[in-house]
Amino acid sequence: MADTKKVEDLSDITVSQKVLAECLGVGDRMIRYLAEQGIIKRNSHGRYLLLSSIKNYILTLKVQKAGEHVPIDTPTESLDLNTEKAIHEHLKSMITDIKLQLIKGQVHKSDDVGRVITDMFTKFKSKMMAFPAKLAPKLEGKTRTEIKKILDEDVAAALLELADYSPSDYYSDEHIEVDESSVLMMEDEDEEA
Repeated sequence: MADTKKVEDLSDITVSQKVLAECLGVGDRMIRYLAEQGIIKRNSHGRYLLLSSIKNYILTLKVQKAGEHVPIDTPTESLDLNTEKAIHEHLKSMITDIKLQLIKGQVHKSDDVGRVITDMFTKFKSKMMAFPAKLAPKLEGKTRTEIKKILDEDVAAALLELADYSPSDYYSDEHIEVDESSVLMMEDEDEEA
């Protein structure tokens, strides 16, 4: 009968590469690769820290799954032709999807967003800087209540202009108006080809 020992702290348990590979259900080569990537933790004696290695491996799998990420940076010697083709097709599909969203105006390029936001805030700043010269004559001789009303109206108008968001302002050069029926027809044609 094997000796059993009560373990209070799992963080110090180390195992061999073979044992860790068996625990994770991967090969020895994958253990070495994961160690190079910093996912699997080695201790100073060439063995692997069991608890932190398993936690990091699970976390990595969760992150990959959450983003539907295809592990492109897997070691090339472990890829077969079918896996490479699947990764390639998945990437092509993602690129096509992003391009379609861009064309339909569902996503915007960061350059376009930056340009529009900069333009909006430049106009807003100019409007705010013009307030004193514009409002001074209007405010002369007015009561506090009248001054507050005039200021509130002009500030509200400036803020309303700032809040006036139009998605078309963010469209890139690739944007075209597409209705859903033509998209479905294009997808059908692609499937037939």
